[in-house]
Amino acid sequence: MIRAAAAALALGLGALPAQDAAARVCHFPRRPLASPRDTAAWCAREFLIRNGYTSAPPSANPADIALEPTMDKGLGLEGTVENRRGTVGAEPLVVCTTATGFLVSFAIANLIDPQHGRAVAMTPQFAGITLLRPWVLIDTGIGPQCSVPKLPPA
Repeated sequence: MIRAAAAALALGLGALPAQDAAARVCHFPRRPLASPRDTAAWCAREFLIRNGYTSAPPSANPADIALEPTMDKGLGLEGTVENRRGTVGAEPLVVCTTATGFLVSFAIANLIDPQHGRAVAMTPQFAGITLLRPWVLIDTGIGPQCSVPKLPPA
């Protein structure tokens, strides 16, 4: 089911290569988390770490790396991952349920305005994981569709 959702999302994103669609599925934790929102936050954090956006080492497996069509042009895989290093914080701040799945917000490293961050979106089946290009406003007032995730350490 997850592979089918990833393939469907890949078609919606302009027919991304099959390898890229496979890199956009969640690598789930060993034990289930308390809620779907917590699971989405885990998936987003794991995706950012694996893809080299945080200060943690990225995956050594090239099949785990997803290229962002609007951001990763002309750098090659190694250059892309090196260019990403340390650009997004590793801890999810807020996770929201949306009409199309989940949206998880993260701080941006070295940003002057801490009210803005980056967001990771995914389907309700935790597939099609994508770092969104525009910055998002990290709202301090959490509404009923959002929560602060409770996650075990990475």
